[in-house]
Amino acid sequence: MIRSILAWIVGGVVAAPVFAQEYVTTDGPLSDTDFYRLVSCAARPGEGCNEPIIHWANRVVTVTFAPIPIGYREELAREMDRALGSAVAQINGAVSGVTVRRVSKSQPADIVIYLQPIRAGDAVRGTGYPQLDGTPIGAALVQVFWDENLKLTEAAIVFAGDLPIEQAGSVMIEELSQAMGLMTDIRNPHYNTLSVFSEDSNSVAKLGRQDREALRRHYPNNP
Repeated sequence: MIRSILAWIVGGVVAAPVFAQEYVTTDGPLSDTDFYRLVSCAARPGEGCNEPIIHWANRVVTVTFAPIPIGYREELAREMDRALGSAVAQINGAVSGVTVRRVSKSQPADIVIYLQPIRAGDAVRGTGYPQLDGTPIGAALVQVFWDENLKLTEAAIVFAGDLPIEQAGSVMIEELSQAMGLMTDIRNPHYNTLSVFSEDSNSVAKLGRQDREALRRHYPNNP
């Protein structure tokens, strides 16, 4: 449901944008292993990866909002603020191998969230990312960068201004989870009410059991 853009930075040089496989279609419940491999590397059950497996190498990943432009709906901005707090708490409650830490807008962060006064179908503007600005948006976009060792170096998330307020929580937890490196959604009716990675539903605002397990596998508690 949420279109994602990936760009790969090697040696400080930005390569041409690479569009990730947005979702994988399956039927029925998946094993924990198949579910993890699907969301982490776009693997169909029993098959190999179609995308690289990417992680944050640092033990603390910071996140913040960029300054909110004039014209963005105040009530939606307040709800997005609340939704980010919930999403950070959920991810930290699921994993011990990494900590997501929210910082103030005055501080640099690994993940920067842009709330823009644009509508679905409009072009993103003003983020400063040439691979992102000018790209049409749906409800949201996430762009991540990684190095030659497949370690994430930064990420940007953009939300449109016409996102329904009641969907703020579900879209925020999905986008933040994707910014952690789990970039592929699942198209499967079984997961419409069970996973934040469901391609066809924006009704899940809490990490499901297999969502939490996937995050734990992606960030095991390695001392």
